[in-house]
Amino acid sequence: MIPDPVAAAAIVAAVAATGTILLTPAVRSLARHRELVARPSADRWHQRPTALLGGIAIALGTVAGMLAWFLLGTPGVAGDPTRLLASGAVAGTAAFMFGVGLVDDLVQLRPQLKFSAQLLAGIVLVATGATLAITPWHLVNVLATVFWFIALTNAFNLLDNMDGVAAGVAGIAAAFLGVTFALQGAWLHAAAAWSVAGASLGFLRYNFSPASIFMGDTGSLFIGSLLAGLVVTSPASVSGNLVAVLFVPLAIMAVPIVDTTLVTVTRTLAARAISQGGRDHSTHRLVALGLHERQVALLLYGFAVAGGVVALLLTRLDAALGLMLGITFLAALTVLAAYLGRLQMGYPDAPAGWKPATVLATELLYKRHLAAMLLDVAIVAVAFYGAFRLRFSGDAPDGIMDAYRTTLWLVIAVKVIAFGAFGLYRGSWRYTSMIDALRILTAITVSGVVLFAYALWRMPALVATNVLWIDALLSAVLVLATRASFRALELVRLRLTQKGERVAIYGAGDGGELVVRELLNNGALGLKPFCFLDDDPHKQGKRIHGVPVFGGLDSILYVVQQHGVRRILVATRKLRVEVVRALHAYARAHDLELLELELRVKPLDEAVRTERRTPVRIVQSSP
Repeated sequence: MIPDPVAAAAIVAAVAATGTILLTPAVRSLARHRELVARPSADRWHQRPTALLGGIAIALGTVAGMLAWFLLGTPGVAGDPTRLLASGAVAGTAAFMFGVGLVDDLVQLRPQLKFSAQLLAGIVLVATGATLAITPWHLVNVLATVFWFIALTNAFNLLDNMDGVAAGVAGIAAAFLGVTFALQGAWLHAAAAWSVAGASLGFLRYNFSPASIFMGDTGSLFIGSLLAGLVVTSPASVSGNLVAVLFVPLAIMAVPIVDTTLVTVTRTLAARAISQGGRDHSTHRLVALGLHERQVALLLYGFAVAGGVVALLLTRLDAALGLMLGITFLAALTVLAAYLGRLQMGYPDAPAGWKPATVLATELLYKRHLAAMLLDVAIVAVAFYGAFRLRFSGDAPDGIMDAYRTTLWLVIAVKVIAFGAFGLYRGSWRYTSMIDALRILTAITVSGVVLFAYALWRMPALVATNVLWIDALLSAVLVLATRASFRALELVRLRLTQKGERVAIYGAGDGGELVVRELLNNGALGLKPFCFLDDDPHKQGKRIHGVPVFGGLDSILYVVQQHGVRRILVATRKLRVEVVRALHAYARAHDLELLELELRVKPLDEAVRTERRTPVRIVQSSP
């Protein structure tokens, strides 16, 4: 008998992982023998026939882990009599969804039938008394619980679209979920979560790129339904603490939830049914950014770990601060998902969605910029509360916090109206510039003056404590960060996808900056900026758009001989005659090509109006 539950948990996870590792080759052989394989298609990512039914090994490994837990007989943690019925329902619904997934892998069920099965399982779970205590209204909680069950079950099903992603993310999420259950004293739930973690990570031995077997719907529906059921039957689900009930599991499951939300929104906007396949998941969009399959999987593992760490932090913070941190984390993921969503992805088949839903989503998300406004509401609320926490080090007097509660909605209204008045909802985040930054700062300043005047009139305590000034600073930082996020992510994408021959840019001034932007944005030119060359010693050692500035003529041999640069693009017309002559001498001596930027405005010829043209041409410099 092992008295330590933590040691028992480690043994459980190890047994589950070992069982899955030993069982997966047998399941793979069976699937190949029966020709139960996923074949490549236009809407699938894999390039060769791959065995299915890996979920059988995951489920059996999970069961092995649970059997080990009961056999260890750890005192005081074998079960919870008060929630025995709900715990049994979790196992029953997971087994039912395992069966649904198995049938789907064998005969391809219709999406409507799979949804009906998920709805039935969610209702059965709620009927046993399992509900998320999110609101004071029982009916709302019941609907939210059923929605959570269906959403998370489908989230892991949709996430299983690239080698190693679903298994790795599920293993990490289940491990952190088990820790949160252990902190609640729900050891049976923790054992189940750690069994899933061990089984999923064990399966990763055969599923990481290049995968030799997929978990299929058998595994993804089993994992999603089991984890969803564990959340809604845990002690935290009835605690009434919004952070514990909602934000902790949301942070842990952030990766599959964000991916599902992204697919749902983008397919709706494309007039496609959500059940239609396609290479439009977060994984595929990250590949479009320039990452490789393994890098995508590792990046999503990192996001899953970050979500788990945030969740553990939330369990240690008070409710208000935890709510602020949870909103900030989810807002950051939302911004990343929004950026990925704007990447154009092709579809192999015709859309089969509901047209009115597309029109409604387009009106809400594009013309009225509702999504940006809702994000700003969250940012303003977080900044206002953060100002109080910073000013009073987390221990504000009751009267001051009463002022916070009574003015929160006024602060949100004033700032969002100011943002709209100064055009923050008419710009493109991808092209955020200094003008946009000035608009943001002006809107923050104007709204701050209005709130300061109101506080002088109605709540002088807010003025005396300088909370409003701290709030203005936090709001400015957060709003600027969200608006600049797209440009920063776009720069990362351009760096990752940039291809072409290295070129050194002579002149680190305005012309050189223009050249770098054009080369990064216009891949058709086939040039990749490597460095700047400049004779001004004050510019040397600096960077422009991440491109380093070297010396002038004395650095040419270095970049040519050490880095293989064969082209030099002159981006300034201020070069002295002797420098131009020296450049041509270097070019002749070392077989280099000199280029210059040509930017001009001219009437558009009728004969070429329909041709694809680049706005800037790079032409060879005359000798």
